[in-house]
Amino acid sequence: MKTKNIKNSLCPTLCIALSVLVFTACSDLLTEETYGKHNSDTYFENTEKLEMALNGVYAIFNRQDLYGQYWMVYDCDTDISHINGSGTGHVARDLGHYNTYTEHSWLQESWISYYEGIDRANTILEKKEDVQIEDEADQKLFDRLVAQTKVLRAMCFFDLTLLWGDVPMKLTPSKASEDFMQPQTPRDEVYAQIITDLEEAIPDLSWHDEAGQQYERISKGAAMGLLARAYLYRGGYSLHNNNGVGTMKRPDNYQEYYRKAQSVLNELINSGKHSLLEGETVDGEFRSGYEKTFRNMCETIYNPYENICEFSFFTPTGQNYGSFMGTYNGPEISDQSIYGRANSFIKTHCFFYDMFEDADLRKEVAIATFSINASSEIVEIERLKSQNWAPGKWRRNWHTNTVKNNNLTDVNWVVLRYADVLLMSAEVENELNDGPNDTAIERTNQVRRRAFGKPYLTKNTEVDLKQSDFSGKEDFFTFLTEERARELCFEGLRRQDLIRWNLLEKAIRNTHEQFLDYFNAANGNSYIFRAGEFFTPGKHELYPIPAREVRETKGALIQNPGYTNAEE
Repeated sequence: MKTKNIKNSLCPTLCIALSVLVFTACSDLLTEETYGKHNSDTYFENTEKLEMALNGVYAIFNRQDLYGQYWMVYDCDTDISHINGSGTGHVARDLGHYNTYTEHSWLQESWISYYEGIDRANTILEKKEDVQIEDEADQKLFDRLVAQTKVLRAMCFFDLTLLWGDVPMKLTPSKASEDFMQPQTPRDEVYAQIITDLEEAIPDLSWHDEAGQQYERISKGAAMGLLARAYLYRGGYSLHNNNGVGTMKRPDNYQEYYRKAQSVLNELINSGKHSLLEGETVDGEFRSGYEKTFRNMCETIYNPYENICEFSFFTPTGQNYGSFMGTYNGPEISDQSIYGRANSFIKTHCFFYDMFEDADLRKEVAIATFSINASSEIVEIERLKSQNWAPGKWRRNWHTNTVKNNNLTDVNWVVLRYADVLLMSAEVENELNDGPNDTAIERTNQVRRRAFGKPYLTKNTEVDLKQSDFSGKEDFFTFLTEERARELCFEGLRRQDLIRWNLLEKAIRNTHEQFLDYFNAANGNSYIFRAGEFFTPGKHELYPIPAREVRETKGALIQNPGYTNAEE
């Protein structure tokens, strides 16, 4: 159940002339070189041109200011990860440690990229009727390309909403003569559009194993899983601006969205199209399916069964393109080693390590308790300095491609794995049934069995959980919050999970106390978890609207609570 990947670089081949940056009509903000200009009024003549335009939307997600690097930091600091170093005044540390300000360059760059992606998608959806369809096969391709466009637009809006809350929702392509001073749209309306785009797209998408479906392109399973995620976030907590005061709240009818998520998750799981990767013995050594999942990523082996949605970062040369997977979020590696350099800016700690049971095979995969020196030797890092332990899933010494760049790698960013689908289903069942039912227990056990090296579809009394192991709904929910951390750590989900559960403040406070009690006691080491000092509830659950956007719209955009444009 694996296919050797035939990767292709998604460097954009199209820059539509009328595609200007939304909310800032100034051409000097363009951050990407134009490879060619085409008039959108005459460009969309066939599905080949339509697909070229769609590649330009996919290319947005392959930028370093989105999934290539910045999302690794947008997932910090939490109870399981932190940005290396206790100082501030550094672009990543300030974001991770919640020393966040409105002029932060990364926030501006991400905002621009998402709206550029939306604008490209809007152009396709407006001009799709210009495409000349040749035959039935061409019609199916056309439908699939349009559906993918809708999913990618939904993903842009979804990420914007997670990072900034209420954001402007624009559904038409931008024109130079247009008034870009558009205010925020209430997130309920944005979520409604996200859900509409995903629901409309699903019927016209192909499963990953159907004829015509390309690698690393949105499939039916991907759209279904993302729709379920959108429902859960729509029904979860988020920070709202109440006359300048930030208030965490969830909709009164949140269970309605959980029921919708339940329906789509059951359909996706029962389709049989996706699965967890099973373990195998390699050179006499057993490797769990969990380990194989991430080794495959490091070896650029495509696995659409478990990795339901991912974005490509392969490049033949490694110059000015690629991801920071394994370098920014892996163990520290000397630039003189045979593996290439890893500066290891995303870190974890012993408190998360201790969240795993001893026999849980995910522990040594997820957490690298070592660095690699100039002689390419593994050097263990003592527990008292575990603030220097790092994510291990994409460690560079597992990579098999030639080192082409000291910073950049070919490792993809995975947006959705099947394990996430199973755990979302367990969470929904627990909520809607006021406690864990058989379905919640079984789907959790499938993830758990694989974690302990067992066949995941075969009941196993050694590792299986039972309903009687939990006192009720809250007890099982607490277990799931920890299980999602163990299974999905460092995959860009933890901070947003904690926000939608309204647990981010608690998680940061607890971690801060753990650092104080352990590292700053009589243990011979001192390390400050700065997020515990800077985090302000009612503010830091959202990022500030980039100051430039507020200025250029002359106040049409209202700054998020707790931030002012006077901050520096």
